Amino acid sequence: MNPLVSIVVPVYNIEKYLKKCIDSLIDQTYQNIEILLVDDGSTDSSGKICDDYAKRYSFVYSFHKANSGLGFTRNYGLERINGEYVTFVDSDDYLGKDAIKRLVAGLDGKSIDTVIGGYSKVKDNGDVLYTREYTESIFRNENVYKKLFISMLGSSPNKHDSIRPSVWNVIYSKKIIEENKLHFVSERELISEDIVWDSDYYKYAKSAKIINSTEYYYRSNPTSLTKKYQPDRFQKNIYFFEYMVDKLNLARLGRLYTDAKFRLAKNLFINVRVSLIQLKHLDFKEKLKQIDQICNDETLISVIDNYPVNKLHIKQRIFIYLIKYKLSLILAILIKIYLI
Repeated sequence: MNPLVSIVVPVYNIEKYLKKCIDSLIDQTYQNIEILLVDDGSTDSSGKICDDYAKRYSFVYSFHKANSGLGFTRNYGLERINGEYVTFVDSDDYLGKDAIKRLVAGLDGKSIDTVIGGYSKVKDNGDVLYTREYTESIFRNENVYKKLFISMLGSSPNKHDSIRPSVWNVIYSKKIIEENKLHFVSERELISEDIVWDSDYYKYAKSAKIINSTEYYYRSNPTSLTKKYQPDRFQKNIYFFEYMVDKLNLARLGRLYTDAKFRLAKNLFINVRVSLIQLKHLDFKEKLKQIDQICNDETLISVIDNYPVNKLHIKQRIFIYLIKYKLSLILAILIKIYLI
């Protein structure tokens, strides 16, 4: 018998894209599904759209709660699922018709407990910007954490070999989640709640399969939190890095610890670059002041000093050296002319 799959969709002020998202779930060729639409205190018509679909379809459920953010909204949905497996879909994204069918097929008759797919990044009008298609592979026992999860922390210094840590286009075992009392942290506290979830979940997963599906359509949304200027974004990235380093220490990775920390560091460098780019709309004096603060951050400088910078691509090396040698004025100019 085909297992019931629960699809949890956190919803917040997304009326422009919500119907396309829900329609894509209803149109799945895999039909043994339930759809949980969790309205996180929307102030637009999103909540009403959820209610309308719940009235029309017996397998669609609409919930409303006070605003608490993405992580806690996913937890709210998790507490209410009936499925043997669960997946998450962001409400501004959508699925191809066979997305769930292909994830379920990856379970190989329940011999696999977790299945991960790739994705297609699309413009607002649906045009595909690029696809991320993974090579099909299976991980079992300790390799689920020590090989698969470690690759979710970021890429190696001289490679692009990471697996995106997003929880969408992944099918998870409800049994693993319930037995180990797993839950999401708030993204308001830890800037990448998906990686924290992965670091907990994959400790307990006995098997995981990567499939080459790209039927998750991830929308490039210019209003997303990652695109907006956030004054505390850099400090949140530093705090998250330190938090994850502590988690890795507790994981007793042995020889893999250095590789894991390098991957985490490379991801930090990417996030620092995003933090700098977000300064471009500030006046030059304030921009220079904040760049100085970043270049003088003790944690960041320590990470750079202990990282094999010479293994990075030339453009990445230049960026890191500008920070290391506190060349704030050059960084400010490069931000202004969009060259970093």
